[in-house]
Amino acid sequence: MAGDHSQLEADVRALDGLPVFVAYNANVDAIVRVDEDLESYLERPPDPGDRHPPSPLASKRNLATAITHTMAAGRGDEVAMTDEFAATLEAELSPDSQQMGGQTGIMTNLVSSLGGAPITYTYLISDRQLSMFDHPDAVTYPMVEDGEVEFVPLREAVNAERTKINWVFEFRVGDELFDVRAIEDTRFIAASRPPEFDLVAGDLDAHVDQVGEAVDGALLAGYHNLTPDHVEEDYEQAHRHARDVIHRLRSGSEDELKIHIEYAVTHDDDLRESIYEWILPEANVVGADTHELTLLHEDAGLGVVDAPPSEETPFEPDEILDHYRMLSALREELGVDCVRLHAMEYHLAVMDSYLPPAAVERGLEFAAVNAATKAALGHIASADDLETGLEYEPSENGKEAIELLADQVGETADGGVLYTPTVAACPNRVVDEPAGTVGIGDIVSSSSFVLELAVANGDEESYGSL
Repeated sequence: MAGDHSQLEADVRALDGLPVFVAYNANVDAIVRVDEDLESYLERPPDPGDRHPPSPLASKRNLATAITHTMAAGRGDEVAMTDEFAATLEAELSPDSQQMGGQTGIMTNLVSSLGGAPITYTYLISDRQLSMFDHPDAVTYPMVEDGEVEFVPLREAVNAERTKINWVFEFRVGDELFDVRAIEDTRFIAASRPPEFDLVAGDLDAHVDQVGEAVDGALLAGYHNLTPDHVEEDYEQAHRHARDVIHRLRSGSEDELKIHIEYAVTHDDDLRESIYEWILPEANVVGADTHELTLLHEDAGLGVVDAPPSEETPFEPDEILDHYRMLSALREELGVDCVRLHAMEYHLAVMDSYLPPAAVERGLEFAAVNAATKAALGHIASADDLETGLEYEPSENGKEAIELLADQVGETADGGVLYTPTVAACPNRVVDEPAGTVGIGDIVSSSSFVLELAVANGDEESYGSL
């Protein structure tokens, strides 16, 4: 245990002042517990739990359909709302709590809480949104004047009265809605899609190479936030522009800037296809959860696994072998350096010519501590909070699964930890009764990415031997 504490202290020390660019989506999450009060507000859907949700959501009945389907399926989901229905919820429904939402918002809060120095761009910053940043003084915002990018205090970047609000409906095993019982602790997100979002960052796009020059890496997300109303022609046009911005961002770095793209579920088939074709291949690292990996596997037509593992069935350790095959095929198909999976019992990365394997593995172990802390406390406000994550032991199920994978690839897992030039894995630290589930995937992806950057770029004196 003393070794765990020493390693955690070294991890946090390595992140001090680490500059990272984070974009594009931040919002406020309005959290609502699924209970009798919510049921009385909604309208009973036809075939509760069985019917897939419509997209976009346009009524209380649509929303009830989506929540009950998510509860029955046992995995988190997200569907966009019409602007009109988003306004209805904001006017009529009172959240139980509010917190920072959106991948960019969540990842910025984590990086700043751990001592990093994020440069964050998001398209709407209201005073309400600003209040959701835990350490606004540690965050800067890129603004362009006369062709020069200036990194200004976040408080100077407020540019809107409107706030993007996502409604997060959380439930635990056994909770009921319209006679549908939840089979897992998870949530459904009804996401707003303000018309201001179009993946165009104004003057910044033409000068984003100056941002690339100033940072060690980039955490990019939000490409799934587009709707047909956001694009002049089609998704391809918007994503080709976004791809060109990524190229320009990378061109500002003397060494190839490492870019992590966090994938997210969308039920729009054309949007997923466009993200897959134009955005994901530009990443060094793609981050996904098990449901997202299954979607990517199906959309790519890879067919390396006939029946991918599902949250609807009890965990079996050999699931990791299917996940490994899917990740390997996806990495090769996309042509990226690394694809990283965050599953309930373990974290797994498949890579080729990325960072040193020991750095990737250290990132995964750090992510497990962050995930447990987030699950236990519901929020990570400072690096000191991570001591909570160490109170939860690495998953025995995860260790057993990783041992199976090690045998499969002809390697040895030490204490459930595996790292080779092509695969790294470690057990997760599982919290049986999480305080909250929203954003854990973003916490995992951002914590692992920033630490592996810091470890790979650091020296032994400041970090310690790998």
